[in-house]
Amino acid sequence: MSDLRFLYNDGELFAIYKAPGLHSVRLPKGGGHSLADALLAHSPHLKDVSKHPGDAGLVNRLDEDTSGILLGAWSRPVWEQLFVQLLSGSVIKKYKALVEGHLSTPQSIKTFIGTPHRGARKMKVYEQEPPAWARALEGTTVFLDSRFLETLKATLVTVSASPARRHQIRLHSSHIGRPLVGDVLYGSTRELPSPIPHNRSFLLHAEEVSFSHPSTGQEILITCPIEDELALPQ
Repeated sequence: MSDLRFLYNDGELFAIYKAPGLHSVRLPKGGGHSLADALLAHSPHLKDVSKHPGDAGLVNRLDEDTSGILLGAWSRPVWEQLFVQLLSGSVIKKYKALVEGHLSTPQSIKTFIGTPHRGARKMKVYEQEPPAWARALEGTTVFLDSRFLETLKATLVTVSASPARRHQIRLHSSHIGRPLVGDVLYGSTRELPSPIPHNRSFLLHAEEVSFSHPSTGQEILITCPIEDELALPQ
């Protein structure tokens, strides 16, 4: 229970904080503790909620180094309804990211996102729809507003991603020449600066999620700000 920080819980669905350096769900071949492990220890019935028992009712995932909001459900019907919203792009997600250099906003990028080969760690941008073997799907990333940090030569940017496919923000940031600071996989040549706790390789944080409640239709907005705890310089 001590590992769990619920941001929202109404008995049907929940939002929970995932810390950086922690897997969202159980990996098929192990690989470290996950938030799903803590959820299953707290509520064992969650193994029957999502398609995979090791997902523990979670609807979406975040990369190991990414922090912030994850959505989950306490029952299979609610999980299925949330998952449909997620796939349709009607779950709106906003992130904070620290990227190299001066990124002007707003701007938008829409591409296909796929894998160059089976088992690839790194995702790839395809400007046109690629062959089926790439298993590519469309994704749109919008860089909404930003604050250039002169002393760090980096930009703290608010990003909206739909539907936030695997590595989407990291990939699109790199594609426009502004990789996340510290994200070596996608071309960064720098380390995170000292004002940011070094329990992550790069700064990407899911700070806001909005969606329609499956039972009531009410618009739910969940926030988890990060800027106050970073103490970033101007």
